[in-house]
Amino acid sequence: MADGMKSGNLLIRQAATADFDRLLPLFERFYREEGFEAAVPGVAGNLRQILQREDTAAFIALLDERAVGAAATSSSFGLEVGLYAELEDLFVHPDWRGRGVASMLVEAAADWARANGCSDMEIVLTPHGQADDKLAPWYKARGFTDTGRVIYERSL
Repeated sequence: MADGMKSGNLLIRQAATADFDRLLPLFERFYREEGFEAAVPGVAGNLRQILQREDTAAFIALLDERAVGAAATSSSFGLEVGLYAELEDLFVHPDWRGRGVASMLVEAAADWARANGCSDMEIVLTPHGQADDKLAPWYKARGFTDTGRVIYERSL
């Protein structure tokens, strides 16, 4: 995916540090829409790290150079599946939803994970996402399965 994926005037590619200013508003809006306003102040610093680390990647959807979508992915190693990726954030501007942008972002993230030796890619549906009765079937249609697990978090 060195050059990215193209569909008409839409380009999906791995983001670079130069994309920071176009990505930040998308990710901040994502967290606000998901009801995680408290996370917004930390997004800028974390996004800078994602754009620089080798075990993380961000992806940008560009329509004629206008950012209309973004995704963030990280990789980790676990006893159960070995090296795996998590599609942590996926956001498409509301004006561009329903046009295949999110599907292309998921595939870009999966290609990155595969190329980096991951055997599995996971997502976590937030309560907002779980309340959306279309989101779980949308992910299932893209090969994700519900493992029935619940995530508990502890701040350190």
